[in-house]
Amino acid sequence: MNTTAANILKILSQTEMSVEDMHLYLNVEKNAILKTISQINDFLESIDLPKIEKKEDIFYLILTKDQWRTLFNNFNVLTAEERIDYLYIKFIAHGFLNLEKEKEILDLSRSTILRCFQSVKDEFLKNGTRYEYLHGKGLLITELSFADKKIFHRKVMKLFIEEDILVPPLRSLLEDVKSFDTKTRLSQIYPILKFSDVSINYFLFAFLYSLEICSELFEESLYRNEDYEQTKEFKNIKLLVNKYGKDFSPKYKENLTFFLTAIILNYYYIDCDNKQKALDILEVLKDEFKISNLNKDLEKMLFHNIYLGFFKFENKIIDFKNTYFDEGEKILLDKLNLVLQKYSYDFFLGDKFSVVFALKRALIEENFSNIKNVLFLFNEVNANHYSLFKKSLNKLIPNINFDLEASFFHKKNLLTNCSNYDLIISDEKVNSNVFVIDFYCNSKVQGILEEKAFNIGLNKFCQL
Repeated sequence: MNTTAANILKILSQTEMSVEDMHLYLNVEKNAILKTISQINDFLESIDLPKIEKKEDIFYLILTKDQWRTLFNNFNVLTAEERIDYLYIKFIAHGFLNLEKEKEILDLSRSTILRCFQSVKDEFLKNGTRYEYLHGKGLLITELSFADKKIFHRKVMKLFIEEDILVPPLRSLLEDVKSFDTKTRLSQIYPILKFSDVSINYFLFAFLYSLEICSELFEESLYRNEDYEQTKEFKNIKLLVNKYGKDFSPKYKENLTFFLTAIILNYYYIDCDNKQKALDILEVLKDEFKISNLNKDLEKMLFHNIYLGFFKFENKIIDFKNTYFDEGEKILLDKLNLVLQKYSYDFFLGDKFSVVFALKRALIEENFSNIKNVLFLFNEVNANHYSLFKKSLNKLIPNINFDLEASFFHKKNLLTNCSNYDLIISDEKVNSNVFVIDFYCNSKVQGILEEKAFNIGLNKFCQL
């Protein structure tokens, strides 16, 4: 078993996925992925668990919660990245590290653990953290930099995100560094977020759990900003924290209050460097995709997706998704990849999917106004039909002129001005330029109109 096996099990614990998508996520050859799946199945059989199955091109592993727990209790393989994170977290949490003992715990060779620790050593050197060797005992941190405190925070955050599927060494590490029950904290933090109108998601919960650990370990606050103290938002959150977090330590209450105030007043305070990068790439994407009239809510969503894409990629927080891109979306994905490559940036595939979704919505809204006239051709129409459709459509989309005619007029070539219409919708296949629906339905019409607007947007920057 190896790093690829560990990553495949992480994927299948969250979603089902094709080998093609696994290849894109893991950057591992498809044949190697298939070979590893076979090895995992041998392992699953050895501990009496169901095997990974395949339906068409999709692989999936259906296990109960108890079966997943059994699997990861018996699976001790850490990825290369997890080994580095393990040493980094443990060293900072205790201020001391004995590599010989950790080699035994992780069941690694001396050369492997030294190679992993070299990455920790390089990170410390870059950030200004210092340590010394105590003869016969191990390594002792003598000075911990602010940068490494923040990196520690994010690495612990990753453990909380994957808490239910941690392998034994990482589960033991998390239990070692936290002094609270995660479910209890969830029940306490949830009402604080709810009543302060902060967006609630697993990502933020993991961030706040990790913040508590940092509050206990570090004298220095990671997110304190005294400018917030006199704001109404700060005062309101402080009341909520005191009400629902009665057993929180005073230090954590303070840090939590400052951080949540920052979330409300300036969400992207989490990482200001990525805020500017996200703003810059947002403007580039608007220009590249010919988007000039982006509404505020959609612009905020696109910016948020870009920002989180940067944050998660830089901190190696992978949210595995079974993504599917249709042909039009693949064009957006290819262009997004070119933009990111030009600026030497990247996102994980799932986050690219989120950005592509937001770009698609932006193109639809940008180009919807280019649809002026729509013709419906139906087999059976009468005055009641016409009146019903007109009222319904004018209510749905008041800015488009809709006409309704019988299909046989078109078949007999009695309609000579079809070119005046931006879109023709019919209940039968009149010609290749007609969108066909089985029956009239507002949602179907809306979908066709959006597809038309999307294609207009695509044609502005590429030839389909």
